[in-house]
Amino acid sequence: MFVASAGGHLAQLLPLDSWWKDMDRSWVTFRRPEVESALSDEDVTWCYFPTTRNLPNAIRNFFLAWPTLRGKRPDVLVSTGAGVSVPFFVVARLLHIRTVYIECFDRITMPTLSGRLCYPMSDVFCVQWEEQLRYYPEAINIGPIL
Repeated sequence: MFVASAGGHLAQLLPLDSWWKDMDRSWVTFRRPEVESALSDEDVTWCYFPTTRNLPNAIRNFFLAWPTLRGKRPDVLVSTGAGVSVPFFVVARLLHIRTVYIECFDRITMPTLSGRLCYPMSDVFCVQWEEQLRYYPEAINIGPIL
């Protein structure tokens, strides 16, 4: 399962299609026209937004994550952030679903809030720049995706 906010976060998962295209998968993201187009043939669960420091939508997404993850029972949850990742990571941990977080491409010198919150809940935490290891010393540097 891939969980990501629309825009740049989702754009960082799409180029990984050589890895995920032959796998059963589902997506959790925002319902936006450009996302509906990009994921038109995919299994998508639409989450609540905006999520940036929006506590009511974080709570709504927590209550969305529970039945979504219990029903689909993915082998792994992969996210590039942002806010929607946190409630899904919490529920994934409660359900013993493995998690992989990929820190944002464009946050080189400062960690993201969702990255800081998901780091301790991640089975694998990936960064795209050497400088990001300063904030996430146990991370794996996978290099730039984009």
